Amino acid sequence: MLRNFLKKNNLFCSLFFFPFIYLVGWTSISLIISVFPLLELDKSLYGTFITFLMFLSFLPFWSNHRWGKNLSKLLGIKNLSDKKSLISCISEFLKALIIISVFIFILIKGEFVLFQTNLNLTIVLNSLFLAFFVGIAEELVFRVWLFEELNLFFKPRRANFYQAILFSLVHFRLDFDLVSNIQLLVGLFILGLYLNTWRLMQKPTVLIPIFFHGSLVGVWFFVTNSLMTINKNIPNLLFGPGEGINFNPVGGLIGIFILLLLYYFQKRYFSRSSF
Repeated sequence: MLRNFLKKNNLFCSLFFFPFIYLVGWTSISLIISVFPLLELDKSLYGTFITFLMFLSFLPFWSNHRWGKNLSKLLGIKNLSDKKSLISCISEFLKALIIISVFIFILIKGEFVLFQTNLNLTIVLNSLFLAFFVGIAEELVFRVWLFEELNLFFKPRRANFYQAILFSLVHFRLDFDLVSNIQLLVGLFILGLYLNTWRLMQKPTVLIPIFFHGSLVGVWFFVTNSLMTINKNIPNLLFGPGEGINFNPVGGLIGIFILLLLYYFQKRYFSRSSF
């Protein structure tokens, strides 16, 4: 009966899934804080974490009854036993390192950075947290949940296009001006296309985009917080909106160009590969 409800109320279920998850998550943290008031200081962090745990607990049920798919197979975890998939995961990690190295090299040549060591355990732990949490959380939400929901209404290629648009739009920054937001949205749109195209191959696995996304976020945070200080006068159009450690290279012309190259060669690879 519940499965029939999920199937018959496609749009309703899609629109209200996350509001329901957030309601449950934030209600839970509010009840916990009433017992442990010291948690109030980091309520936003704990609320987000509990909401994500709720999402993970609902996902197997949702995958089975909403999409009619086994979650383990959908995530492609077993595909890592395939040598090509494992090599691709390692390759994505190395790509992230190379991209960050190229970006830093350009910053150095332009004399936009000052090297200074500020290495401590907190930065290391935060880097690992960002790598794993952001990489896993955003890929599960956008490249799995959102993409599969869109697949109920559109063909896979169009669903891929729409998930990339929504992925970029949810990162809209109220503290950025219009031009900066446009830069960021374009870069994130291309990144969303690149990440999700891995799930359109013959043996899809969400672990490949997780490796790239998590490595990109975690390594960039580590480098910019522990090894160098970025000048505030960097050309935002070229390097990305924001300033200091808070600027986002995905929205700069350099970052957009690199992402376009990645997406172009990825499409060529899939067009001639029986992956």
